Amino acid sequence: MSDYSLHPHGIYQIRLPMGNPAWMNSYLLPDGEGYTLIDPGFNTEAAIAFWHETSKKIGFTFDQIRKIIVTHHHPDHYGLAGWFQQQSRAPVYVSAVARKQIEGLWGEGRPLVAYFLDTYRKNGLPEDLLEQMQIHLNNNIQQVLPQASLTLLDEGERIQIGDAEFEVLSVPGHAAGHNALYSKAWQIIFVGDQVMPDSLPDTCYVSDEFDPSPIHSFIQSLDKLKPYAVQLAFPGHHQPFVDFGGRLAQLQELNAERQQKVVSQFTADTWKSAYEAYYGVFEPVPALIQKRFHFTETISRVRYALSQGLIEQTEQNGVVKYRQAVKDGGKSND
Repeated sequence: MSDYSLHPHGIYQIRLPMGNPAWMNSYLLPDGEGYTLIDPGFNTEAAIAFWHETSKKIGFTFDQIRKIIVTHHHPDHYGLAGWFQQQSRAPVYVSAVARKQIEGLWGEGRPLVAYFLDTYRKNGLPEDLLEQMQIHLNNNIQQVLPQASLTLLDEGERIQIGDAEFEVLSVPGHAAGHNALYSKAWQIIFVGDQVMPDSLPDTCYVSDEFDPSPIHSFIQSLDKLKPYAVQLAFPGHHQPFVDFGGRLAQLQELNAERQQKVVSQFTADTWKSAYEAYYGVFEPVPALIQKRFHFTETISRVRYALSQGLIEQTEQNGVVKYRQAVKDGGKSND
């Protein structure tokens, strides 16, 4: 497969090699005599070399970038925003919630890193993996340097890109502060990682401050997108796809199946941590970052089941544990 494709309305899909998933999508949209760039990718030497090579193939220069839009704060989408801003002096647009997470993860003091580690510990992550996670979180700042100067772009605003006006939609679930961009005239949508054609997006817990229930948010966002007429959807990974409404319905089914799989990990007579439940839900993966995503999604799903009254919680030696909810008069192992 080539490293880029040209789609209707002059939209370039740039496939940056990634691993798992195989690539992430950046998009170039004609914007006057230049381009708007959506989701520039990780900041790595390999990614920068890839962009230099691809720009020559397509025939554009970095100083032609007029706007940089980041759908959500994850480093595979945000990472090169500051680098591209240095090359182009273009504004970088993110939601207010995304900016706050960027500041918490990679700004002064990096307070979200400590919060993450404390959350992982309370949910049963073993000490050896905690140490690995700390190293990973401390080092991932290299994937987002230099930091960008950010301009806010939030729900209800509209942004002009070339001949098309795009409506900004807040679609949290995969990430708090996740934006999608919808053109009614073109009937296309840039949906980041919220709706993907080949996988159920991760819905990872960050903190109550940003989203106390990512699963609830994910379900609401899918419902919110149903009325939009979409002929072609541009996701953050995998290929652009049609039948957007059909995919929304499929994701609702897949989400319900995975949620039930999490709930089924708990019985009335045994307390389990979210980490212990995680092993019964997801297939083992070697990459630490994938373990992190799966573990923190399990936390999200456990919290959602708790909010529905399907399970109950206690604390044992500083670790939060759960079991199937015991009705009044039922057996208790406290």
